[in-house]
Amino acid sequence: MVLFSMMILMLLTIISYAASKTANTEVKIARNEYLYHNNFYCAEGAVVESIDKMEALKAIDVADFDWMMSKSPKVDNDPELFEYWVDDQKTAEDAVPETAAVCSSAEFVAIHQGVFAGSSLDMSKPTTHAFAVYGRSNNRGLVMIKVGYMKEY
Repeated sequence: MVLFSMMILMLLTIISYAASKTANTEVKIARNEYLYHNNFYCAEGAVVESIDKMEALKAIDVADFDWMMSKSPKVDNDPELFEYWVDDQKTAEDAVPETAAVCSSAEFVAIHQGVFAGSSLDMSKPTTHAFAVYGRSNNRGLVMIKVGYMKEY
C-alpha cells in the first residue's frame, strides 16, 4: 500500500511540474504577443501621424521636412531600410526619422517616389505623387510597417 501511495505521489508530482512549465510558456507567449501588438500599433500610429502631416499641406516639398526624402538607392528595397534607421552616416539629403507624438518608441520616415505612373502630366491639372511611408517601433521588439500614400498637388 505504501509503495502504491508513493507511485501515485510521484505521478502527481510529475504532472504538476509539467503543468507549471506549460503555464510559464503560455505566460511568455502572451507577453510576446502583447509586445508585438503594442509595437505594431505604435508603428501604425507613427505612419498615420506622418500622413496627417502630409495631408494638411497643399503641396509637399521634400526639402522642407527632415523626415522626408526623395527616392534614394539607400532605401530602394526594404532590407536596406532596416539598416538605414540605425545608420549614423547620413548625408544632408537623407531623411532623419522623426519620433512620433503618439508613442516615444515609434518613428516615421516618408520617401517621395515621384509622380505616380499613369497620372496626368497636364500642367493645368494637379499631379498625383506617390510616397512610401514607413513607421517603426522598437520597444523590446522591432516592428516596421510600410504604407503607400498618394497626394495630388
